[in-house]
Amino acid sequence: MCVYKNNREALYEKLEDNSALIIYSGDLKQLSNDENYPFKVNTNFFYLTGLDQDNIYLCVTKIKGNIKEIIYTYENTEFHSKWMGDYLTPEQIIETSGVSEVRFVDKVNEFFTYISKNSKIKNVYLDLEKQYFHGSVDFGKVFKDKLNSLNYSLKILNVYNIITKLRAVKKDYEIELFKKAVEVTKLSLEEVMKTLPKLDYEYQVQAKFESSVKHLANSGVSFETIAASGDNAAVLHYRENSASLENKNMILLDLGAELNKYHADISRTYPIKGKFGEKELVIYNIVLGCNKYIIENIKPGVSIKDLQILTEDYLTKGLLEAGLIKEEKEMFNYFFHGISHHIGLDTHDPYHEPNDPLAPGMIISCEPGLYFKELGIGVRIEDDILVTSDGNINLSKDIIKEPEEIEAYMAQFN
Repeated sequence: MCVYKNNREALYEKLEDNSALIIYSGDLKQLSNDENYPFKVNTNFFYLTGLDQDNIYLCVTKIKGNIKEIIYTYENTEFHSKWMGDYLTPEQIIETSGVSEVRFVDKVNEFFTYISKNSKIKNVYLDLEKQYFHGSVDFGKVFKDKLNSLNYSLKILNVYNIITKLRAVKKDYEIELFKKAVEVTKLSLEEVMKTLPKLDYEYQVQAKFESSVKHLANSGVSFETIAASGDNAAVLHYRENSASLENKNMILLDLGAELNKYHADISRTYPIKGKFGEKELVIYNIVLGCNKYIIENIKPGVSIKDLQILTEDYLTKGLLEAGLIKEEKEMFNYFFHGISHHIGLDTHDPYHEPNDPLAPGMIISCEPGLYFKELGIGVRIEDDILVTSDGNINLSKDIIKEPEEIEAYMAQFN
């Protein structure tokens, strides 16, 4: 059975009877007079259909337990086919999504009218995302306003949280896709380590990683690569990647390959010339010890909030023992972010319940860090962890992080 059909059926079980559902893939956003931004599909829509194209609607009714699904899409025209290529055909949509009925998008208003006039439809589920993204159209609100104008008595319900909770527990096929993204990330980081001592600028490190991802998998990256050397590594979301590597001891890399819409999210910190300095190694080993300690504690029933508390306690103790702080409260000057988040179709999968217990099938990050701007040292070590029934599997365990292994690997090529 189609995996996307399975995802939809799990969702339909949670919807009230005598309801309709409308999920939209998203629109193209204009970049300039003659160019659009690269299209990014609504990941909830993709999870339910497997379709990656703009301006497609999944429209569903559930009446007396009976499900009727329709997908509305573009019709190919000679002009578009010549200039931009073909849209997905109805046959391709049916094969990929498992939805058996496809209509063209110029008829989608008929569905809005139908559900507004059908006395059996009491509720309409819309994808009302929690946050508004500046510069984008809130299509959930657009659809809500349209339905209210047609029939104000319809009850509008938010399906966003229902879908994202389903997405939090990964299916076997998702885990396999995620493993492939991690493997490409691993191989590309090895290319970075091979050449790092010969590179002169942060952007060259970024280019080495990203070109390797493209070469290996004809794919892109999960997010804008962070390649932060020296005191730049103390800036959590450093993006410029423009600084010289000269006279810098270490570089912090936060990056990942995106394959089949699944996002690896890995951080490693490397000695630029292949050898850790004494002070750098002290800080590195505190972070590494914390990384391994937290991974040991990831299991069903534990919450991300629990992991945060363990992280703060561990780092405080490590810094005190190393003489890097004098009072416990000083730890927060050097660690100021969360230890973990969910990962999947989004780098930060939208499951924002830090008090909820982890469950088998969830994939989360483990990313302790310490940031000493005044020392020009920032270290973060991040792995991607699959929660299992009896503990966890570190999906990125083969991306080396022991300082001795890093130094030995880099020494082979330099």
